[in-house]
Amino acid sequence: MERRDVSRLYRFQNLPIFFVTVGAKVDLSVLNPAIPTNREGLFIAIFLIAIAIIGKFVTGWAVFGQPGINRVAIGVGMIPRGEVGLVFAGIGSASGVLDKPLQAAIIMMVILTTFIAPPLLRLAFKEPVEPQKPLEKPVDAVIGS
Repeated sequence: MERRDVSRLYRFQNLPIFFVTVGAKVDLSVLNPAIPTNREGLFIAIFLIAIAIIGKFVTGWAVFGQPGINRVAIGVGMIPRGEVGLVFAGIGSASGVLDKPLQAAIIMMVILTTFIAPPLLRLAFKEPVEPQKPLEKPVDAVIGS
């Protein structure tokens, strides 16, 4: 194996460890709405999630010069682009720039936008379902031949 291949393999093996480490450091108790002082972090999380989703939809609608393009699918396809947010949250947390509510809000935004995209993509690409034609031969006849 060449040195370049080993380096690439090492990077891709350790990348998930970074994401797990950043997520494990988050104190999600700061988003508990029952505690009045924690409501700030919850409002920040809701705001970030809304802006992230709305911003991607608007960007998808801004594609011009392409007739017949599915702009909703473009916008929805860009929603789960929060990996960079995780990197910034990890750096900000390590350097002490982010407080706990903001860090938890960023992590929540990344997680929610990652999980909401696949069902929305299914809706964006939904086409009319045609009834399936019955098989011409019974399955037993195909297997037995």
